[in-house]
Amino acid sequence: MSLSANIKRLRLEKNLTQEQLATKLGVSAQAVSKWETSETYPDGALLVPLANELEVSLDELFGNETVTMADISGRIVKLIHNTEATERFNVARDIGWQIERGLFNCLMEIEKKYDPNEIKNQNNASYILDDNGFTIVSNGIEPFFSVFPQPAEGYGHFLNDKDDLQKIFAALSHTDTINALIYLYHRTENYVFESSVLSKDCEISNDKIDAVLNDLLLLKVMRKQNLTINGEERTLYYSRPSHNLLALFIMAKQIGYKGDYRLQSHIRNTPFFKE
Repeated sequence: MSLSANIKRLRLEKNLTQEQLATKLGVSAQAVSKWETSETYPDGALLVPLANELEVSLDELFGNETVTMADISGRIVKLIHNTEATERFNVARDIGWQIERGLFNCLMEIEKKYDPNEIKNQNNASYILDDNGFTIVSNGIEPFFSVFPQPAEGYGHFLNDKDDLQKIFAALSHTDTINALIYLYHRTENYVFESSVLSKDCEISNDKIDAVLNDLLLLKVMRKQNLTINGEERTLYYSRPSHNLLALFIMAKQIGYKGDYRLQSHIRNTPFFKE
């Protein structure tokens, strides 16, 4: 598509009249009209402001379809750097959703146009699963985007530590341990306590508190330190609420997901584990 056609298309997508765009750029409406009919072209000094007003890159303005990783990488870094700190994770999450849309676009030519409100308005999960890997997208209260490229050796390599995995899930199956986890996640990192405090506050019986403490150490949500205070041996614990465990909880909700999928593609033929 020509520069003139792109200017007109992008202006209309922004719901701008020729007069409004001209005012923003400090030119006449007649100048914009001539750009859109290829009678004249924008002055070089106006190209960047024009692209900015239309909220596109110069490549898109000129209809250049070639995009490189270096281009995208630099733009993403600049975008996040120029975003308010309180919004940076939301922007990163939006970028993840655009990756998901891009993967789907390669499969079924969905709408490419960016809608800044789309990520806020859609609450359904999404996934892509094929022989090259899979994605998992969650939305709603705990939105996330994860991508898992297919490893050359398959996904079964983590079973080399299956005993450790079993211990982790066994620890999470204990009600007292879950209650203690909730207790620790309500505290800041390095909150100091003794086992008697945890036992009392979480109503854990004396015959079970040692097992719970071992579970919490296994899950790496706290650390232990033996001290001598006034000649008396004491054991103190320091909370370390783990974001890794929190991510596991959020991801686990997808196993029991009962909502609708906004976009899904399930065309995998290769076993997850290789012989």
